[in-house]
Amino acid sequence: MTKNDDGLDADLLAARSEASALFAAAARNDQAGVTAQLHCLAAATALRAPSGPVPATADAADPDRLVEQALHILGELEPEDFAHPDVLAAARHGRRALRARP
Repeated sequence: MTKNDDGLDADLLAARSEASALFAAAARNDQAGVTAQLHCLAAATALRAPSGPVPATADAADPDRLVEQALHILGELEPEDFAHPDVLAAARHGRRALRARP
């Protein structure tokens, strides 16, 4: 397990980055309601992942599916990684985004 300067391992950083990109793609999806978009933005921001380009292929996907994928990624983390306050906040925002379906 390789740790960075913040003490986070590479798997956790990769999960944060991937989930954040999915939340960002859901946030900018026109099919998502405003409330869901805001929760997705909050989730992406909470993960504090380095921002980068979101794959354009994710734009055409159903926003609920993107959120579900992001939550699945976070749910696969080790319990101690999932217990990070920012990861929990992102998961909560993701769940709220799913509940805010138009």
